[in-house]
Amino acid sequence: MIQNTMVRNNFAAATATVLLTVAVIPALAGQLDQTKVPTDAKWVVHVDFDAFRKSALGSHFLTKFLEPKINENDVFKKANLSINLTNISGLTAYGPNFEKDGDGVLLLSTTADVKKDMDTLVGMASLSENETKDVTMVQQSPFPLYNVKNDLFVAPLGGNTVLLAKSREQVERAREITTGKGETFAKKNPFKDYPATPNGYFFAAMAQGFNDNANIPPQAQVLRETEGGRFLMGESDKNLFLNLVFKGKDQEATTKIQQVLQGIVALVSMSQQNNPDLVELANSTKISGEGQNVSITLNFPTAKALQQVDKHVKVNVNKNAVNLDVAVEEKEEASEALDTKE
Repeated sequence: MIQNTMVRNNFAAATATVLLTVAVIPALAGQLDQTKVPTDAKWVVHVDFDAFRKSALGSHFLTKFLEPKINENDVFKKANLSINLTNISGLTAYGPNFEKDGDGVLLLSTTADVKKDMDTLVGMASLSENETKDVTMVQQSPFPLYNVKNDLFVAPLGGNTVLLAKSREQVERAREITTGKGETFAKKNPFKDYPATPNGYFFAAMAQGFNDNANIPPQAQVLRETEGGRFLMGESDKNLFLNLVFKGKDQEATTKIQQVLQGIVALVSMSQQNNPDLVELANSTKISGEGQNVSITLNFPTAKALQQVDKHVKVNVNKNAVNLDVAVEEKEEASEALDTKE
């Protein structure tokens, strides 16, 4: 099975690729800035790009796959933008619902002069023969705002922050939050009762408010027993670790969640004897409960993870697209085991 993630269209690609390329990396600006996330956010994804670059996995992925492809791309060479993989410190994305096309905002932290970069792209677009320009400037004040391909709004703000969203209204509301207007995670954090985050993480995803309206697949109906969850990925002691925490609605729900997770791990371990790496991962899995929280932690040698990246991941950057191809050659029996369990 081949899965492709693509960002298209000449100047739009030049902008969106550089500004959003971290979004295709399974990889938080330094730590999460809770003053910039509104309390009504149902989901938050944070990428510490500084920590990702310093990790063995991040360094390997960037230097072997992404940097060579970007450096040889003509569009990036001609634009000569200041933003690059070394001056992006992180990103935070959040949204107030779980709808496929729902509201969502991306905050990019970088020391690059993004306003100058956007002005350059506006100038390049103005020289094109297309009647509709790919990149335009919407306004200069009270803050600079640009539009890419009538699909993405970009607002370079002070304090090394860049806002990106699908609508002007989303950008304006996010800007109000960043200027201190509105209640944020800094005052009311729905995830404050979760276990302390382990050292070495570079990716975090959090969600709250799972309910009957959420688009939850049949294999994951146990999520309806939760108030929310948090997923972390990082490196520690030459191991890649994954940490998943579920917060149950009550003690009965918490017990049910823990039992389901233990059953899945046991089933995978027994049914995958021909896959030593998967068995090793299952055997290293630790499941624990504390209060309403159920935590599951998996550890896998980073060296082996790099081998899998080299074997299955391919990155292509061309004039019109950025492709991240992940080839999964073996039958996804773990998913089938999960189906059987449910």
